[in-house]
Amino acid sequence: MTISKRDDCEAKPRETPVALVAGIAVCAVVAGTFVRFKGLGSAPLAVDEYFIVRSTQNILHHGWPEFDCGGYYTRGLLLQYLSALLTLLGAAVDTSPRILCAMSSLCALPAAFILGRRTHGSTVGWLVVAVLSLSVWEVEMARFGRMYAPFQMVFLWYLVFFLKFTIDRDARAVWVMAVLTIVGSLLWEGGVFLALANFLPLFMRRSSTALPRRIWPYLAISAALLALVYWFETTDFRVLGDSPPLPRDYDPSLTSESMDLLQAPLPAWMTLAAHPVWLAGFLPVLVVCGLSLRWIWSLRDRVFAAVGLLAVLGAALIHQFLAVAVLLALVVLVRALSWRELLSRDARLLYAALTACALFWIACLGSTWQAPAGLGAARDTLVFAYQFVSLPDLVGEVFRPWSGAIPITGAGLALVLGIGLWRVIKQDESGLSAQRALWVVFLCLLIAASASHPPRHETRYVFFLYPIALILALSTVAAIVETLSFARHAATAMTIALGLGAFSLTDDFKPRHLLEIDNPRTLFRLGLTPSQQSHLVVRDDTRAVAHWLRQHEAGDADVVITAVQGLQFYDSRINFFYVARNDYNFASYACRRGAIDRWSNLPLLQSPAAVDAAITASHRTFLVTFSDHLAALLPQLLLHHPSVVSTIGNLSIVAFEGGSAQHTPAT
Repeated sequence: MTISKRDDCEAKPRETPVALVAGIAVCAVVAGTFVRFKGLGSAPLAVDEYFIVRSTQNILHHGWPEFDCGGYYTRGLLLQYLSALLTLLGAAVDTSPRILCAMSSLCALPAAFILGRRTHGSTVGWLVVAVLSLSVWEVEMARFGRMYAPFQMVFLWYLVFFLKFTIDRDARAVWVMAVLTIVGSLLWEGGVFLALANFLPLFMRRSSTALPRRIWPYLAISAALLALVYWFETTDFRVLGDSPPLPRDYDPSLTSESMDLLQAPLPAWMTLAAHPVWLAGFLPVLVVCGLSLRWIWSLRDRVFAAVGLLAVLGAALIHQFLAVAVLLALVVLVRALSWRELLSRDARLLYAALTACALFWIACLGSTWQAPAGLGAARDTLVFAYQFVSLPDLVGEVFRPWSGAIPITGAGLALVLGIGLWRVIKQDESGLSAQRALWVVFLCLLIAASASHPPRHETRYVFFLYPIALILALSTVAAIVETLSFARHAATAMTIALGLGAFSLTDDFKPRHLLEIDNPRTLFRLGLTPSQQSHLVVRDDTRAVAHWLRQHEAGDADVVITAVQGLQFYDSRINFFYVARNDYNFASYACRRGAIDRWSNLPLLQSPAAVDAAITASHRTFLVTFSDHLAALLPQLLLHHPSVVSTIGNLSIVAFEGGSAQHTPAT
């Protein structure tokens, strides 16, 4: 077959937009590589980085990530060993984890391209590569020596083989998925999510419980992996081999962690028995729910549909209506039911039951619930509404941290993903598409991450899902553009323009931030809100603090107390570590009944009275602590005439007069 000049000329414009976005993506990768490695060792260790580096040093010393006081640090275990290897090859021990994380971030890009191409063509694949390369969040996490970027890489490659197994029916992909599940678990406790995702093909590929024999080995492998991973991630290896780490009289209920105002003390359904009138009023609701079981029973041959609808009904009975919406979406996404069936006449009794539950709980909670004092009318309303959407806790774990850190990006993604989810739900597919499979994984793991109760409300705990959110959002944009009946090359050009244009308007695209990536203002998050600092990882200039101490210490006559983990890495002449018993971190820092700090091996001071005694026994004392802790601590040490002699970022250095001044020690 010959191609005429005219046909050849017509073919080229169709390829031009794709070639253009490919060129843009390549340039973005080059720029992203540069900013990932530029001045990589210029920032002092963040607290979490110090933990990895300190454990790496323990590996180099013991051969195991073993603390000197006993126990093992297994978070990011694989990252620790690879860092130790890189250190033996000549890299600085504090830079090795960052090098590995930056390399992992780049190795994730090919997987992101493959997933984008499988979802909606090569245009989406190149677009997501360009966005990930220049994303401020991606760049900063790539420069952060913790396990988040490596785990994201493992997760994306896991999804590549997940689609091979689920969509292409390639049985060999199972073994790669199993290996990546283990690798992910050795990087971060989020490996449990991969172990759970191994079960999703069973729901997406079948609609009955009649499992063929060839599935049972896969099910057995998945169950064994889940059990192994769950055991590894939930075992506290830090206390193995240690004498009881905490003091005999330690009371964990006294920790100073502030209560989240949105968190109700107990779910309302658990307190219903204390209100006999409302308990009696709940009986008609149960009757209506019982009537809805007729339709669910008619679906008993489609077990996934029946079980899914029972879960929907159960969520409504405990007033969790966000869970109701998510479960209904999943039932349709896995093709257990079609959206038309959910809108059929047979489904009316189910919606009547959901409505009865909603009306009952609104009335019940409205009459029995008491808001925490001093919140104000607006916050009072939010706290009341939160009780209906607290499981899964998308509000606390996703919406709130994202709205404070990257509100434009978060709102934009939420809008586009909402449209995309609706479009996929309305599609009647005879087969399972890669896009639908990614939606199932994304939604299930987002729910799992939101229900996992992480130690803090931060964006980093869903960082591994960010590329999938971008892929699904860009696929939605491309699909909407294609429905507008543009010519093929025009639709591609429009998708590129909209995708890159929208990204350039978000708060995740900051060219100046990237150009000044190793500038002190950028490194120490100056001018950012606390939420933004947390999003990009808080860093304190512990190097500058150590330099100040070296210049002003008077040798052994002075005592230095630090309340900041990581400072000892830059100044080995520190005498004590201080963390109060009512501090949230005390339980993880204390070792040998609270006698020493687990990380620095320094004697541990666990109360202002202990600090007072250390000051009294010295000629002069310097205390390094966080500036926002001074207001609570200094009034208890006034007799030593505290003076803030230096403030460096969020850290303050306080000088005290020592000696045996007569005073009553603080309690």
